[in-house]
Amino acid sequence: MNNAGSFENLKFNRSVNTISTVPTHFPLHWHKYIEITAVVADSSAQDSPRIRINQEVYTLENGDLAFVWPGEVHEIVNNSSKNMIAIQFSPAIFNELQDFAPYLNLFRSFHVIRHDEHPALAESMQVCMQQMLKIQQSQDTFKDTECLISLYEMFMEFGEHVKNNLTTQSSESKSASNKTLAKMRQACSYIAANCEYELTLESVAENIGFSPCYFSRVFKQTVGYHFVEYLTLQRVRQAQTLLAETNASITDISYQSGFKSISTFNRVFRQYRGCSPSEYRKYYQG
Repeated sequence: MNNAGSFENLKFNRSVNTISTVPTHFPLHWHKYIEITAVVADSSAQDSPRIRINQEVYTLENGDLAFVWPGEVHEIVNNSSKNMIAIQFSPAIFNELQDFAPYLNLFRSFHVIRHDEHPALAESMQVCMQQMLKIQQSQDTFKDTECLISLYEMFMEFGEHVKNNLTTQSSESKSASNKTLAKMRQACSYIAANCEYELTLESVAENIGFSPCYFSRVFKQTVGYHFVEYLTLQRVRQAQTLLAETNASITDISYQSGFKSISTFNRVFRQYRGCSPSEYRKYYQG
C-alpha cells in the first residue's frame, strides 16, 4: 500500500492486487478501488482485528470478510495478530458484465459478512481469495486471467447470496421473486441516474409500478437501506465524482448533487465519508 496523504493512489499492473500480509495498522485513507479484507479462517490468534469503514468500527472474527467500496474512508485500526489478507481491484472489472451490473448497488450495502452467520458463503469467498493470493505468487503465464476467474466465482457466490438469502424477509411470499428483485434493481438505477432531482418515494414507486407502501418495505429488505438513506448515499457518490473530476465550486456541486443547501451538503457528506467536501477534494488532488 503506497499512501499519498489520505488518498491512497493505488498502482498495480494486474487485474487484482493481492496482499498476503495486511499491516498491523494503516491510517485513515480512501481510494477508488474495491478492497476486501478477510481474517484467515484457521487463525489461532486471540486478538481480533478491527477495521473502521466510514464512521463505524467493525471487530472481525476468524473467517469474517470486510468490504470497502470506492470512495469510502477506512482504516486498519488493529491487526496486531497479522492474521488478515486482502485483495484490491477496480470496479471497472464488472462494468461490462451484464450479469453483475444490476447487483453492484446491492453489493455496496454490505460491509461485513460474518462467518458465524453465513459460514458457507464466508468460507467459499475466502477460498477464492486464498486462491488469488496463490495464483499471483506463481509464475503462471495467464495468472491475471486466472485471478479474474476466481474473482468472478467469488462474486457469483456473493450474488447468489444477495438474490436467494436477503430477500427471504419478504412477508408476502417468503422470498422476493426474480421479477421483484429486477424491479428493485431498476429502482436503484433510476435513483442513481436522477438523484440530483426532487425524487420522492412515491415518484420512484410509480416509476416501477409499485405502491409506495409495498415499495418502501421491499426496497429496505432487498437493498438494505431505507429509500431516503439510499437517495442520500447516491447524492454523496455523485458529489464525490464531481469533486474529483470537475473544477466546479463546492456550492455548485452541492446543488448539482441534489442537496438544497451547502450546510446540509457539508453535514451529510461528513456523516457518510468522514471528511468535508473540501477535504475530500484536497485528498483526491493530493
